[in-house]
Amino acid sequence: MWIYLSGSDGLPGIVLYDYRPGRGGENPIEFLSGFKGLLHCDGYSAYGRIEDVVLVCCLAHCRRKFYEAVPTGRRKKLKLLDINSEEELKEPSSGMSDDNGLLPAEKGVAFCNRLFFLERCYKELPAEERKQKRQEKEPEIWNEFWSWLGSLNPTGGSKLEKAVNYAFNHKETLMNYLLDGRCEISNNAAERRAKSYATARKNFLFHDTVDGANASAIVMSLIETAKANNLNIYQYLYTLLLYMPDYKNEPAGIKQLMPWSEFIKENCSGITDTEKILPENRGDLPI
Repeated sequence: MWIYLSGSDGLPGIVLYDYRPGRGGENPIEFLSGFKGLLHCDGYSAYGRIEDVVLVCCLAHCRRKFYEAVPTGRRKKLKLLDINSEEELKEPSSGMSDDNGLLPAEKGVAFCNRLFFLERCYKELPAEERKQKRQEKEPEIWNEFWSWLGSLNPTGGSKLEKAVNYAFNHKETLMNYLLDGRCEISNNAAERRAKSYATARKNFLFHDTVDGANASAIVMSLIETAKANNLNIYQYLYTLLLYMPDYKNEPAGIKQLMPWSEFIKENCSGITDTEKILPENRGDLPI
């Protein structure tokens, strides 16, 4: 299941699940054909073959490599910061001194946490101001990170070596979020949608067929896009089923059923007694 999201550009949020029979690179290349702009993604090499895009690599994936290089017994002490953490987090120390007892992999995590902390501070700012704030502090941290990374001599074949190589192999794209204040530092928004799908899949009855997978992709797209637009999900699905049979061939009607239309926002943003809204008294769409 491939997942595509719109960005933090101030426009209505869109989440699309796209079922394909495999993980081949031709799938995102075909889906994103014609798209131009900034493409936030993990380090999968196929994204580099998409034309007319600027790749923005995910720092959370990079941090995960360092986290996995930390001995299991010490991982429990590590906290992975995120820009959407509900709790107010203190700024992590740089963790770069040699006498503080941190292993190299733990220092890699600490570098990433410093950047995530700053991003949490900036996340509510307008795009241009967010870009400006980033430029004031974050390039310095990145320069320190690359300098420290170059001083390491990890054991060949170790998890730390894989983390170091991953970071260097994506050096430019990891920093491309600095180019535009609409960019995020991580791809966690897509990761959360993947978790929603994986959790729901356990309850799907017909997911063992291609048609079932395609159907679930459509339903999950509707649900997650409704969530992205702050709708009452049940009410939105109910409204679609109420009106779609009579308007499915009318473009103007479909437009009114989009999650960001004024009609939908008015009727699906709160709590409504759906039992009182029936086909015979629903009224017509405002088209």
